[in-house]
Amino acid sequence: MSKADSAALGAPPKKSRLGLAEKVLIGLGLGIAVGVFFGEQAGFLKVGGQAFIMLLQMTSIPYILVSLTTALGRLALADAKTLGLKAGAILLALWAIGLVIVLLSPLAFPNWLSASFFSTSQIEVADPVDFLRLYIPSNPFYVLANAVVPAIVVFSVLTGLALTGIKDKEALLKPLSAFGDTLMVVAGFIGRLAPYGVFALVASAAGTIDVGELTRLQVYVVVYVAMAVILSFWVLPSLIAALTPIRHLDVIHTFRGPLLVAFATANLLIILPVLAGDCKKLLDKNSPRSTTAEEEAEAESSVDVLIPAAYPFPTLGLVLSLIFVLFAGWYIGASVSIANYPTIATAGLASLFGSTPIAIPFLLDLLQLPQDLFQVFLTVDVIGSRFGTLLAAMHIITIALIGTVALQGQLQVRTLPLLRAAGISVVVVAAALIGIRAFYTYVVVAPYTKDQALKGLDFLADPQPATVRTDLAGDVGEGSPAGPAGINEIRTRGVLRVCFAPDAYPSAFFNNQVPPKLVGFDIEMAHGFAQTLGVAVEFLPTDTDKLAAARLKSGTCDVFFTTRAINAKRVESVAMSQPVYQASAGLIVKDHRRDDFRTWDQVRALGPDFRVGILNSPDIVASAEALAPQATLVLMNGAEDQRRLLESGADEVDAIADLSEEGAAWSLLYPEFSLVVPKPTYFLPVAYGVAPGNTNLLSILNAWLHAEKSRGNVDSLYKYWMLGAAETQKKPPRWSVIRDVLHWVD
Repeated sequence: MSKADSAALGAPPKKSRLGLAEKVLIGLGLGIAVGVFFGEQAGFLKVGGQAFIMLLQMTSIPYILVSLTTALGRLALADAKTLGLKAGAILLALWAIGLVIVLLSPLAFPNWLSASFFSTSQIEVADPVDFLRLYIPSNPFYVLANAVVPAIVVFSVLTGLALTGIKDKEALLKPLSAFGDTLMVVAGFIGRLAPYGVFALVASAAGTIDVGELTRLQVYVVVYVAMAVILSFWVLPSLIAALTPIRHLDVIHTFRGPLLVAFATANLLIILPVLAGDCKKLLDKNSPRSTTAEEEAEAESSVDVLIPAAYPFPTLGLVLSLIFVLFAGWYIGASVSIANYPTIATAGLASLFGSTPIAIPFLLDLLQLPQDLFQVFLTVDVIGSRFGTLLAAMHIITIALIGTVALQGQLQVRTLPLLRAAGISVVVVAAALIGIRAFYTYVVVAPYTKDQALKGLDFLADPQPATVRTDLAGDVGEGSPAGPAGINEIRTRGVLRVCFAPDAYPSAFFNNQVPPKLVGFDIEMAHGFAQTLGVAVEFLPTDTDKLAAARLKSGTCDVFFTTRAINAKRVESVAMSQPVYQASAGLIVKDHRRDDFRTWDQVRALGPDFRVGILNSPDIVASAEALAPQATLVLMNGAEDQRRLLESGADEVDAIADLSEEGAAWSLLYPEFSLVVPKPTYFLPVAYGVAPGNTNLLSILNAWLHAEKSRGNVDSLYKYWMLGAAETQKKPPRWSVIRDVLHWVD
């Protein structure tokens, strides 16, 4: 054995030390593996992840307060003004880049048919965002205790600016600076726990996210992720490299650790102290050799101001979330028109100051899109928020680096690198958008299933024994010599005879089961009433309101279980129950014309040229004439006429009038059409009917309705049948290796 070999054997083994970034990456990978393997059983790890986030948050709010106050306090007032102007210019440029990408994002959406159930957001008015409370710290202790970050920043900036003019400010700045250094040490200690915290967070998310919900939502996820990655790793680092002495790869390498933590935790606030430290190191590494100690201190002060000051302003990660508003319109088959783009850019950017939980519902309501889609946003935001936080971190890094270099007078606008970076960025973004569209147009095409979702609905509760008669056709029926039956006769008979309007989605229709089952909101309500009486149900299809009134009067039917608007003309022939719910008047229109009917003033302005299809009923005709006096009415005898009209393309009318809940259901069956609820919303209380004079049965029906509404049963059925609330149905356990592959657990 040679001496070299002996020396090698005798030498202590070299230790392979992994950096924080590598450990976080390992924790991320292990978290995904554990989540996929154990599925929902890994959900308990969320507690550990939340504990990690709370520990990191412990230093974040004090850091913003202390760093902003001390950094601004050390500056002269003129320097603070210069800092604000230059950083503000960079921020506006980044917003412009983000908004351009947001408004171009529909280029990636494929031409898939879509529609949605009715949403109450189509008739509700959203509460305005209270920007005064968000930004004015009337009670500094309240905003600190409740983490109202914009107001905290305003308070800190004002305090720091006030210190610029105080002579003996060092007496305050020195202890505050020492406290700030202490916070950095604490943040560094907690940061060492990042691999374990990331593991817990990712394992919980990977084990509980509902993959099935991502079938059609994957388009938004892919577009958002692609744009976030392009901006994070190409556009922003290239912008830094084109304007500062810092190289593109140095940016990625220096910040890889905090970027991974930001991605894994989906929390930007907790890494602000780390970003500040890394920015100072990178600036010091790339500063000219002639830089004095005073200039280095000034650069560090600039970083300490820029990073916390940039935090409450909308980052590119938040700006990209506006893509969801455009996606939401496409998702339900009501694409947002280009005329609304200025509204999205201005109102959207302003509302983002209050974060996405404020901005997204606000914009959905502003554009008359269902606010229920916000729940869809929350579903996909489990993925999107991580890439958005990654981009937000790079956004703040960009402002800090370029802003500090600009303040030092070292900003270099190199035209050729800047144009090259811009040209490549345009090509990459365009290729990504067009490529995503092509992929989902020709490779992965999600079939339209909303019509089957409607037709596949079944009862929420166990139904009563029931039969459906089809032998009466349009006849009044045999009736009863004694006339309408009272409650005692119905109980003695053992059967509740119910008239209903057939093919009235989603109130009464035959689903797609084998054999088909008569279901719907009104049908399930009839089953519930029969269950209370302790009798079976016999359903009689009744095409017209006139026939229903005749059958009630003859005793062929006991109750007309089809919701109809309560009005003076109808109660002349039918005794109406108390209101079941408040419906609204809507119009079924072709997709490309939905913006023509947003308000009743727009509808009335069309005059005789407005052709509207309505049911041939005196009270409905009277309501239509009141809302649009000059409109040309095209009468329909029932749901079958409405179906034929929609199947033929409805070229002979501009719109079909219907209750909004039912109109939305028809748009599910015929997704080329959309429901529009013109403003101001015209409400109609709807109810069931019995024969005039049958007070005994009517009082029992009213008492039952009152009890059902008090217990929340009517509201549950309304959400299920009208709003398509799928969450009321039990879902099977999430797929996992341990359950579905190894079969170790049930």
